[in-house]
Formats: sequence, C-alpha cells, structure tokens
Amino acid sequence: MVRRITTNGMMQSYKSNLMRSYNTLASVSEKVTTQRNFNSYAESPSKASQAFQLRRYRWNTENQIANSKQVRYKFQQGWKCLEATYQDLGHKLARYSALRADNDADAGGRKALGEVIRGAADSVMETMNARFGENFVFSGADGQTVPFTWGKDADGNDTVLYRGMPVDVETPPEDQIKDGTWDKDAYPEFTALYNTVENEHTYVDLGMGMEEDRDGKLIDSSAFDSALSGIDFIGYGTSSVELEDGTIVDDVPNNIISIMKEMGEIFSACSAEDGSYPDDPKYVPSAIKRAEALEIQLEKKLDDLHASYVDLDTRATFINTNQNRLESMDDSLNEQITGIEDIDPADAITSLMWAQYSYNAALRIGTSILSQSLIDYMN
Repeated sequence: MVRRITTNGMMQSYKSNLMRSYNTLASVSEKVTTQRNFNSYAESPSKASQAFQLRRYRWNTENQIANSKQVRYKFQQGWKCLEATYQDLGHKLARYSALRADNDADAGGRKALGEVIRGAADSVMETMNARFGENFVFSGADGQTVPFTWGKDADGNDTVLYRGMPVDVETPPEDQIKDGTWDKDAYPEFTALYNTVENEHTYVDLGMGMEEDRDGKLIDSSAFDSALSGIDFIGYGTSSVELEDGTIVDDVPNNIISIMKEMGEIFSACSAEDGSYPDDPKYVPSAIKRAEALEIQLEKKLDDLHASYVDLDTRATFINTNQNRLESMDDSLNEQITGIEDIDPADAITSLMWAQYSYNAALRIGTSILSQSLIDYMN
C-alpha cells in the first residue's frame, strides 16, 4: 500500500527530525562545554560503572598517599632528633667530655666537664620530646603524653621517667628477656616498659593490603607501624658492667639520659682543688669505678642508638619508595579515569560542527516546506 503524503504528515515528520537534530546539537554542545563523555549514569551505564570503580581505587590511593606523607614527615623529624642525640649531644659532647674528664682533665676542668655532660643530658631529653604537629614523636602509641620527664624514684632520687614510669628499673637476666621467660610479677616496672616498646602499635594503611587473619587480628605485614617509642632508641632498665680489672659494677642504667646525668653528677662532685673523685657511699663500689662503668655503658648505648638510627633511616627509605609507588599508581588511575570520562576534543568538535550543520540544514528544509505549504493553501 502506498503511503499518502500530506502537508500535515510532512510537517509532523519534519518537526520530529528537527527536534532530533536539536537534541543532538544540544548533547554535543554539552559534551564540548563540560569536557565529559557523560554526565549521568543513565547516559552510559557501562562506562559510568568502570569510572566509579576506578575513582574508588583512586580515593583509597590518595588517602594512602596522605598517610604516607604524614608518616614520612614524622619519621624525618624522628631521624633528625636521633641524629642530634647521637652526633651532637651523645658523641661530641657527652662521650668526648667523659673521656677528657676521666683521662686528662685538671681539677677545675673535671667539674666543668661534669656540668657540660649534665647539660647534654637535659638537651637529649628536650630533643627526644620533640613534637610533630600536636603529637610527640617518641611517645609510642600515646602521642599526647610527654615522653621523657624528670621525676623521683622510690628512694626520692632524681630519675628519668618515660610517660610517668621510671626507666632505671630492676631488669631480668638478658637471656630471659630474649626468650620472654622472665617472671612478670617479679619485674612489674620492667614489664610495663617492655610492653610499651613491644606491644604498642599505630598501624597505618600505606597500600600494603591492610588485611586481617581468620581471628580478626591485623596481619602485621599488611600495614605499617608508625609508633616510635623513645626508650626503644635510648634504652631502659639496668645492666651489670665488667671493668678491665674484672670489677663488676651493678645497676648501671641503660638509658642514655640517665647515664649522662649520673656521669655529670660524679664529675661535678669532684674536688675543685685536686680533681679527686667524691668519696660517697652511694657510688658502689666507688665513684671512679662507677664513672668508668658509665663511660663503658655510654659507648655501648651510643652504638645501639646508631644501629637504631640506621634502622629508622631504612624504614624512612621504605616510606619514600612506597610513596613514589603510590603516586605512580595514582597517575595511572587518573589516566584511566580521564580516558573513560573525558572527551576527545578533536572528535567532540567535529561532532559539534556536524550537528550544527545538520540542524541548520533542517531549518532550511523547514523553510522550503513551509513556503510550499502556504502556496498550496492559497491555491
């Protein structure tokens, strides 16, 4: 059957095609204006789903980058503090002054060097109490509590406190510490300090998975522990030190601040006339042997501090490498998102020009149809 062509039919068909051309032009113009392939999920469900998934990955990556930067700045601050403690305060001031006081200082010089060492102890404490933002760098998992302060021990003597706990406490045998078999009830103060070092953690998501095991416990290797415990670096507890002549000096502090403080007190108490060491019964077996034991202990703890300093530097290097990896991943995800969501400018402009041409052509055809229809009506 042949379709009957009428003026009304032509006008209806024309208006439908004209609106289609106009909608195409509007759609292409919007893409050129917004620089996006789609502005709603309904326009392209497949691409919108891909873009949403990629954006979610990128949001997680950007959060991990932000965490990495914060941890990196914190570790940089800690690294500088340990460097100052080891190089400027511990090695150059305390160790050098101790050697001079013990070997070649004259009477007045020994007392003066004692004051230098005591001042260095205060400086180490101030350095180890450094802040990063609102938190203390070396306060472990409790960033709001001042790490090191001066306080009193059970005998009323000045002592170093770590988060309110004395650090120069009775210590189990070294072999029991290594295998964890010491009697926890017999050494409660040491156990509390040990727990702050070994069992306090601040895990941060740096893009390593952040997964839990079947029991709901975090897998350590899937996150980064950003907690820095001050006593883990400068020591806690006490030790027995053997001198060259075989004498054993007990209860020598492991904490660098305590070592420097006690050395400073001994040298400051030396005679201003002949430089002789004080004859004080609190120094067992004697002040000179106690000073010698403290000097040996300082050498050992400075070596331990240097090892911890190197370990911290290694961890900081890992953070930098991991951050570079995250930033590279972020760039890759952004490229994929751009490839899905953003238009190709050349294609979009070509489509716009074609849509504009089609719409103008439709308008011209409409003029022809309208003119012919009026003539037909007049005839």
